[in-house]
Amino acid sequence: MTNFSYYMPTKIVFGENELENIDKYLDGKKTLLVTSSGFIKRGLEDKIKSLTSCLVYTFSDVKSHPEFKDLELAYEDIHKYEFEQILAIGGGSVLDASKYFSIYNEEKDSNFVTNLTKEIINECKYKTIPIISLPTTAGTGSEITPWATIWDMDEKKKYSLHLSELFPKIAIYDVKLTLSLPKDITIQTGLDTLSHALESIWNKNANPITINYAVNSSKLIMEYLPKLANDLQNLEYRTEILKACMYAGLAFSNTQTALAHAMSYYITANKGVPHGLACSFTLPMLIDNIIGKYNFIDKTLIEIFEELSSKPLRDMLKKLNISTEFEDYNINKIELEELKNSSKNNQRAGNSLVWIE
Repeated sequence: MTNFSYYMPTKIVFGENELENIDKYLDGKKTLLVTSSGFIKRGLEDKIKSLTSCLVYTFSDVKSHPEFKDLELAYEDIHKYEFEQILAIGGGSVLDASKYFSIYNEEKDSNFVTNLTKEIINECKYKTIPIISLPTTAGTGSEITPWATIWDMDEKKKYSLHLSELFPKIAIYDVKLTLSLPKDITIQTGLDTLSHALESIWNKNANPITINYAVNSSKLIMEYLPKLANDLQNLEYRTEILKACMYAGLAFSNTQTALAHAMSYYITANKGVPHGLACSFTLPMLIDNIIGKYNFIDKTLIEIFEELSSKPLRDMLKKLNISTEFEDYNINKIELEELKNSSKNNQRAGNSLVWIE
């Protein structure tokens, strides 16, 4: 790793009550608010309108695991309005949907964005609208990465929208926005963060900068996620987990994810397992398969777990009542082989230095 590069154009703001300063970040520009219906019910739109006069329209019908058919319908309505930037407040689905909405051509045609995402078209002219992201979960990392996950459930397939222009302009981490997360989502998003971090280590694109961020992220998750699961209103624990999410984003924004995520898409689409679980219950198995193969990975795993073993991670998952057995996710031996085969041609799997045997 004597030659490497690192890129992060997103401005990061981290602190309590940063939502109160939103007018400063919107800077007088016409703004589209993209969020979830749950936050609208809790008065988010009214709160922001009391803080700024920049909003021109609010879209709040973002579903979990956003699908092309829904985003295409929303796109046509959204782009009837004139706006100069997007304010995205929510979890990964909201942030990913915002990236889809931010791309446009002269006709402002949603089919164009879908075809671009599915790589039906490659060389084309497009523009992007700047995004200001406020994550409300500590897991996705989409607030500081240049890609989005969009689903076609008719095809049982996940697509990755990846353009260098999709790095958000600003990522604002306000820890108080995560306080309303229930226990199951807190655990799932925390484990998604851990997967982002670890997968950026056993990764062909890893470098000293990304590894350093990944180690910091992993250590925070190992220490604070079990504590937070038992004390959901603890602001200190929420803060450390949000930092872990940020560090993981700073890592995998430059490496992408790897095999655990490649397998997770099949598991989520075909078994309905939430993403955070689907991409994390395989991590101990992957650790067992990578030990002893790369000296730099061994040293990193010892730094995170204080031993060269998957046992500390298995113990933590057990505390969180997370199984590491494929059978518990309704995946039998035949399906496991299908899963292995389906992952071989996946781009994320191609980043991986480890494979399942």
